[in-house]
Amino acid sequence: MSQLSVILPNYNHGHLLQTACKAIFSQSLLPQEVIIIDDGSTDHSIETIRELQKNHPNIQLIQNKENLGPIPTINKGIEKAKGKYLAFCSADDYILPGFFEKALTLFKENPTLGICTGRATHFKGNTPDQLTIEQPPLPDKVHIFNPKELAKVFKKSLFFIHSNCSIYRKKYIEEFGGLNPKLLSISDWYITCQIALHYGVGYIPHPFGAFRLSPTSYAQSLKNSPTKETMFQNLMDEIKSEGEEWTKTIKNSGLLAQAGAHMVLFILKHPHYWPFFPKAFLKKCQFYYLGKKFTKKK
Repeated sequence: MSQLSVILPNYNHGHLLQTACKAIFSQSLLPQEVIIIDDGSTDHSIETIRELQKNHPNIQLIQNKENLGPIPTINKGIEKAKGKYLAFCSADDYILPGFFEKALTLFKENPTLGICTGRATHFKGNTPDQLTIEQPPLPDKVHIFNPKELAKVFKKSLFFIHSNCSIYRKKYIEEFGGLNPKLLSISDWYITCQIALHYGVGYIPHPFGAFRLSPTSYAQSLKNSPTKETMFQNLMDEIKSEGEEWTKTIKNSGLLAQAGAHMVLFILKHPHYWPFFPKAFLKKCQFYYLGKKFTKKK
């Protein structure tokens, strides 16, 4: 048994569930369970999931009585998961061949490792077969980054750990309390940083996940919302609450740039956060000017 639980939240993506699940059940190493949490869908999602269960009895369906939003929904899946490892999939994205087997092999070889990640790919909403592969500025070989080394990598490069092409050791997700609902669309990014900088990351230079670029995505919907200001304030409060050493790590690495340009502007607007600004601003400039060099068409 793989000891891997897949958590797949869904809201009105019934027309995409077949593709997402086909990618999961086409893996060379199958998961122990696939937990689909439907967040009060009003389309044909439930009927589609019931049909999928006929061929895949290890699909577990959880239905929210009302729409709770992505983060509480994912946390419900984490609570129910029985596996030692967790993969977070999305109904509107899909994973690529070899993901589970390669990642779990690396975990077994490194029993304290927090996360195993690979290369991400992305596609536009109407062209799911036209993938752009991200080429992070890392060696083209398997590598284990301990926390100290990883902090230097974050500081000097554009390395970004995408949650949709990563597998997590469940006990570390639980140690940090799951995804923080107050951090909304950046909650997965933040807990990824926490685990990575405490327990290390295994990197495999292989495409693991394909995510959809869509103007209607959860993250995009918050970009022009006043809610994002509260989200950024909650992030800064959370960082400071974890102590001086953690605050220093975040500040010196420029990691806040990974939360987006609006995060950097938020820091600029608040003088008491200016110590975070220089590194975050420089890092964001790196993303803007150099990021295109790390992609190629597949």
